[in-house]
Amino acid sequence: MQKRFSILVVLLAFVSTAITAQNRSIEFDHSAFKDILAKAKKENKMIYIDCYTAWCGPCKWMAKNVFTNDTVADFYNKNFINTKIDMEKGEGIELAKKYQIRAYPTMLFLNSDGVQLHRTCGSTSVKNFISIGGNALSPNTQLATYAANFNNGNVSSAAAATYFSMLENACQSFNPELEKYFSAQKESDLVSANNWKLFYNYVNYDSLKWFRYFEANKSSFSKLYTNDSVDYKINQVYSGSLYFTSKNKDKKEYEATKARFRKLETKDGEKTLQYADMNLYEREQDWANYAKAACEYIPKYAEKNVYELNRAAWSFYEHIDDKTILAKAEAWAKQAAEIDDSYAINDTYAAVLYKTGKKEEAKATAQKAIDLAKKTGEDSKETEALLKKIIAMK
Repeated sequence: MQKRFSILVVLLAFVSTAITAQNRSIEFDHSAFKDILAKAKKENKMIYIDCYTAWCGPCKWMAKNVFTNDTVADFYNKNFINTKIDMEKGEGIELAKKYQIRAYPTMLFLNSDGVQLHRTCGSTSVKNFISIGGNALSPNTQLATYAANFNNGNVSSAAAATYFSMLENACQSFNPELEKYFSAQKESDLVSANNWKLFYNYVNYDSLKWFRYFEANKSSFSKLYTNDSVDYKINQVYSGSLYFTSKNKDKKEYEATKARFRKLETKDGEKTLQYADMNLYEREQDWANYAKAACEYIPKYAEKNVYELNRAAWSFYEHIDDKTILAKAEAWAKQAAEIDDSYAINDTYAAVLYKTGKKEEAKATAQKAIDLAKKTGEDSKETEALLKKIIAMK
């Protein structure tokens, strides 16, 4: 009995120690920013800021799963003055402007004078978060060092690629840097494998001056790097340009961009243009033209694309009343459900069936969607409300 009691005591002590050992978190200082700077200067430490917002899901995931890890807590508490700042409240509003915080969460690392030394954005694993902190502490791996080297000129393509990747991982724009890099290249070097790799990975807008060289020498690039890869890149760049010109409501530039793109005669070019027009009409809430564009695009390019089928079907459900056109949405929703028998897809299918007046089919599909939601733990309140409307149909 005594022996068993002794073993029990040891086990309880072990469990208690284990629980205590797994209970450490990053110690965030919630003082005013000027006091954070003063504290960092006094303790000769770098500052880590968790730039978050109240609505940011990945921010909450980091707070729950990464900041509470013992290894993370020990590393960050030892090496940094840590603070969390909501970028949409109080001092956070001005800090977001000052440091150009555009995505959340952003991990911002400053010296005690408030100068940015390093940054990344997005949720990440425990291992990678510690690696990010390590890179922030070393001048050799800080974003600020790569920026300084790049701005001093004579940067190799490998160093430029690393710098652009770091900016991308920090959710920062780097179009001026791309323009600067390519403008400094000799024309004879523009078709080199390293420069093609940089172009392929990082150039996303046709407004860059160097892109005009690429367009003018498309055949040379195609011979070196295949027609498909060159056409794919051109389509990608123009897709992005058309998206942003339509978003900026610059109709004249939108049509000019379409005209330039069409002259290049790329594989899948018409697909890219039709998709851009769909986005334009959707943004302008021009539902008549959206429906026309979708009825041309879906049969040609998206009959097996669940996302596109579901998106178009839902848009028709919300904005189209013509029964003939709605019949197409019904077919698309049915096709999507046959490919992906999930809650969200069946919810759309049920909604379209309801709008086309097919009560029994709509009722059965809505109930199926609700049952699927229960299995996967998804919120089905909207579908339950839809089901009530379906049952009330005459």
